[in-house]
Amino acid sequence: MTREDWLAWKADPVTQAFFEACEERIEEAKDILSVSAGMDGDQDNLMRGFIKAYREMMEFEVND
Repeated sequence: MTREDWLAWKADPVTQAFFEACEERIEEAKDILSVSAGMDGDQDNLMRGFIKAYREMMEFEVND
């Protein structure tokens, strides 16, 4: 995959909708943490990992 292919894919409306849904999921996880952090350490870790994974996916780049 070339950088141009990657940029074309990222510009596609379906891809953009997917990334918007990912951003919504991140915000939902942050909201969950804001009201329940500290109640269950395992759940906190799960939410933090979830957020980290989504952010890493959204920051992925292809460079030639």
